[in-house]
Amino acid sequence: MIIMQNRERGLKKKLVLITGASGSIGHGIAKCFAEEEANLALADLRDEDLMELMKEFKNYNINTECFPLDVKKQESCDKLIQDVLDKFGKIDFLVNNAGVIGSSVPSLGMPLEDVTDDDWNETYQVNTRGVFFLCKSVVDHMKSSNSGRIINIASRAAFEGREFIPHYAASKAAVISLSQSLAKELAPSGITVNSVCPGLIWSDMWKKLSPLYKRKNPELTKMSSREVFDYFVQQTPLNLEQTPEDIGRAVTFLASEDARTITGQSILVDSGSVMR
Repeated sequence: MIIMQNRERGLKKKLVLITGASGSIGHGIAKCFAEEEANLALADLRDEDLMELMKEFKNYNINTECFPLDVKKQESCDKLIQDVLDKFGKIDFLVNNAGVIGSSVPSLGMPLEDVTDDDWNETYQVNTRGVFFLCKSVVDHMKSSNSGRIINIASRAAFEGREFIPHYAASKAAVISLSQSLAKELAPSGITVNSVCPGLIWSDMWKKLSPLYKRKNPELTKMSSREVFDYFVQQTPLNLEQTPEDIGRAVTFLASEDARTITGQSILVDSGSVMR
């Protein structure tokens, strides 16, 4: 008779640093790590939102702290890493989740000639350069322990060449390329670097995209934002929307011992809408 035993995934009492933690996806990622009894360092630009989030995790048997962060500034990223190390003494996992879709909602869905420098710069600075800054800030610590997991949140848009949001798609494609480069460079130090690419999630960011799809598809103009969202979910092979916790489970998998030999990969969590 074979007896199946529960196996530790290697996350309990580890320390995960999550950026953009107050957003929908960040919240879902934090919740999944909390359920694995990992300690949480939650970072975001919006301190008040983090304090509300922190209250939720008081019922878990973990330590949770909140930290201010502006990913557009290297000095802010450096300070965050040092503050987390001062508080917890280690950083086992870094989840680069902070992201934006542009500097202004009206620009979404506009043709190339109407995309502004501000849109391009804001998206690049947060989505791509912010990931670079934080990886650069944390890597010495991870090298010193000869271990670490870096998980960067990209997007299915990185593979689709999404029209009308070239700044966003390009920034997320750059995240994947950066992740692959770092995966090769940091592998000798026992550090893995991977990406998770969310699909359709009912979030504040997606709600901003609803006007874009209405402009592209006149038959959707009378639909509510939620109805537009459901319409596109129905176009996916699995006909399932993704939840923030779906993304969180992919991230915790990549942080776990189950994924110790996986690096330089991009996991699409998108109901099969992109297959590669």
